[in-house]
Amino acid sequence: MLRENWTRNIEELVDKISRVFEIEGVIVFGSWSRRGGGEWSDLDLLIVSDQVKNINIFDRFKITFELRIPRTDVFIYTYEEIESMLNRMNPLILSALTEGIIIRSSERIRGLIEYARKRFTRRKRLWIMKD
Repeated sequence: MLRENWTRNIEELVDKISRVFEIEGVIVFGSWSRRGGGEWSDLDLLIVSDQVKNINIFDRFKITFELRIPRTDVFIYTYEEIESMLNRMNPLILSALTEGIIIRSSERIRGLIEYARKRFTRRKRLWIMKD
């Protein structure tokens, strides 16, 4: 994926998903947020929507897979799920919240991001709590 296309791809994908779910937060994470991606990098997106609360994780992946654009991986969770994964130091959530590029966020999502950035840091491949 070329660098100049990624913002257009995000807008297109968020538009598709927002037709199905109300979106509270969108964060780009992974190689695109750390190094700017590259021609062969996929785009990792964390989407926050409480409307997926009663949809099991496999059905969520099926829905986002059908809506996704090529070379884009979409992870959609509720606020409570993200909060719980943060408290369990889930690497995917830590990467998204501490290193991610915020595209859209509510006040409570910004609060989680601020908390994660104050409390956690990456040391090579390991996440640790700051002193």
